[in-house]
Amino acid sequence: MSSRRKLRLGLAAYGTGWDLDAWRLPEVTNSGLRDPSVILDIARVAERGTLDYVFAGSALGSEPDRLNRIYRWDNFVYAGHAAAVTSNLGFVMSVNSSFEHPYAVARQLATLDNFNRGRTALNVVFGIDRDGDPLGNFGKNPVPTEETKYARAREFTTVVNRLLYDSWDDDFLLDDKAAGVLVKPGSWHQLDFHGEHFDVRGPLNVPPPVQRHIPIVQVGLSEESLQYGADLAQLRFSPYFGISRGKEEYRRLKERVAASGRDPEKFKIIPGITFHLAGTVREARAKFNEINAFQLTQALPAAFSQALGIDLSRVRDSERVLDVIDIEKLADDALKPLLSDRASDATDDRELLRHILSTQIGEDATLRELYHYVQRSRHAQQPAVVGDAKTIADWLEENLEEEVLDGVQLFPPYHRGPADLFVDLVVPELRRRGIFRTEYEASTLQGLLDTDDVY
Repeated sequence: MSSRRKLRLGLAAYGTGWDLDAWRLPEVTNSGLRDPSVILDIARVAERGTLDYVFAGSALGSEPDRLNRIYRWDNFVYAGHAAAVTSNLGFVMSVNSSFEHPYAVARQLATLDNFNRGRTALNVVFGIDRDGDPLGNFGKNPVPTEETKYARAREFTTVVNRLLYDSWDDDFLLDDKAAGVLVKPGSWHQLDFHGEHFDVRGPLNVPPPVQRHIPIVQVGLSEESLQYGADLAQLRFSPYFGISRGKEEYRRLKERVAASGRDPEKFKIIPGITFHLAGTVREARAKFNEINAFQLTQALPAAFSQALGIDLSRVRDSERVLDVIDIEKLADDALKPLLSDRASDATDDRELLRHILSTQIGEDATLRELYHYVQRSRHAQQPAVVGDAKTIADWLEENLEEEVLDGVQLFPPYHRGPADLFVDLVVPELRRRGIFRTEYEASTLQGLLDTDDVY
């Protein structure tokens, strides 16, 4: 079924991919921790597939014992480098308003947007309670409290926007050689901002950005964070809630944006997924189970036995789930303590277990494979979508048509391979269905995402 609504698609670039265990596969390239060409390839692949943007998340804490926190390339440096080998692809920059200063960030944004000719977006995060002790890395730099970080984020965003768009007139460059006047008199404007958190004179000492408004991304679940997004952002990186709850959350957020006096169609809701793709569903599930098997487990724990209602100490973990468990006798909310977030519309745990077996790990899955899936789900920050090109395209189309999302941020589990497979297999399928572009239709990221100018 074709659709007039078009997906927005982004691709995440991390040195070893997103999955915490997939790096152990024999075919995986892990040199991305030292070799920038690995995630430069992500940008090239994304542009080959006419995706909207690449996102390279940042981190300020020091956690050398956690794979998803070590060796986070500075995303501004990465984007500047990758922009030089691409022509249309956008780049989403992450900054933390609780630690960083708006004048310095505005300089980086304006420089990057000029260098890449309008392909920049800004992801503002304001958490100060992240693991890895970011406070310890910033010394006496003033940091807000949990109660004041939202006010600081709003002030930070206001100052960044005013520096970007109010510092200079568009025709500031006079370049009158005869008269000896390079910059048009009166074309620059001091900001003279004095707030609770920042004092900034201005103007910005970098030319204004190419885009009319660099899109701003909002993340977070708190009431203050959601309202920040409705008032000041153009995109939301959202959790995925499943179809039924996702439709309700989508509707509520669009209504919140409209209540702020804005066009909700210009505000895009984009959850993230980790995709496990292969030529066939069987191959994709086999690879997903191979990754799951890297989790170190000496024995299935008592909590898992209790959840399933059987004594697993008397059962080999290589037994098929369906040979050991009578799903009809599974207790209500049996798996709820083990699965922290349900990204499906299962009404009870019997239906949830059937969903896991039929769509994720296969009906021949063993007890150990089920346990590994449960363990991964507890710690995942987004759902895993496992299957062939049709499976993944079906998932994307259904969620788009049901108005659960406006686009998806794709997290390759490892490098190299998954990103290329998505572009080679899934993108053509999405194009055949009429829900994704065949070529870039705008020269700026704001144009590609169709966002507004509100700030």
